[in-house]
Amino acid sequence: MTGVIDGFLSDLQLRRGASAHTMVNYRRDLEHLCEWLAPLGITSWDQVNRATVRRWIAWMHGEGYAPASIARKLSTLRSLFRYLLRESLVETTPMLLVPAPKGRKTLPSVLTIEEIERLLGAPDASTPLGIRDRCLFEVLYATGLRISELLGLTADQIDWTRRSIQVMGKGSKERIVLIGDLAIDALERYVHESRPRLERGADSGALFLSHLGTPLSVRGFHLVLQNHLAQAGIARHVTPHTLRHSFATHLLEGGADLRTVQELLGHASVSTTQVYTHVSEGYLRDVYARAHRGA
Repeated sequence: MTGVIDGFLSDLQLRRGASAHTMVNYRRDLEHLCEWLAPLGITSWDQVNRATVRRWIAWMHGEGYAPASIARKLSTLRSLFRYLLRESLVETTPMLLVPAPKGRKTLPSVLTIEEIERLLGAPDASTPLGIRDRCLFEVLYATGLRISELLGLTADQIDWTRRSIQVMGKGSKERIVLIGDLAIDALERYVHESRPRLERGADSGALFLSHLGTPLSVRGFHLVLQNHLAQAGIARHVTPHTLRHSFATHLLEGGADLRTVQELLGHASVSTTQVYTHVSEGYLRDVYARAHRGA
């Protein structure tokens, strides 16, 4: 069964350009399923039927798996059986009429404008690392990039004349992201003043460097973010994705339409972007309530 998993993942990477993160998650889900199937005497995928899948779902519920985790594992298995059918390795799929569990949707956490300003003002802009950190936050908030997209940037992806960035997103899909004045100013200062002082020997090509001169890692960014959140007096849980959520929400609150935000975020479907309309709805209700009280 593991040999089939290898073939499936190779096919997934070739056909959909799946990221390394997706590949790791898919492999983990399927290998865990194989471990669960072994005591049942199931040693090939064509032995997995609908009753087996339902039994697996019941077991996961009993073990306390979150609905979102169960849904993800079922999605992985559906993808595997689509591959098996296409390759004529099975005659039917057991996933028909197997619904995914419906979990409660949680709204993304969003920083207020005032909190964003405090975070942007936290780095010491008189030091190379402070200039870098201010630039990181400015660009992330101004563009809504995923953290992997931000840290994967190289200087040649930036079009200084058009004030835009050519981004390679999920599924190897390219998109153009616009940069505002404050972010472009922060980028120019970082590139000319800070980055040359952070370089150590051979240039890696990465735009954002650590204090050691190596490409800044996701873990490194998390440490930077947590340090400046503390300096800014922001005590609640904030991740790089919070800045992406804040970017999208503030755009909608400023009057941008959903399709525009979808394009800027790089969402394949507008349904993914629609979660931000619920966040903005809360903002609009506050505005209405204040205006109504003053009427």
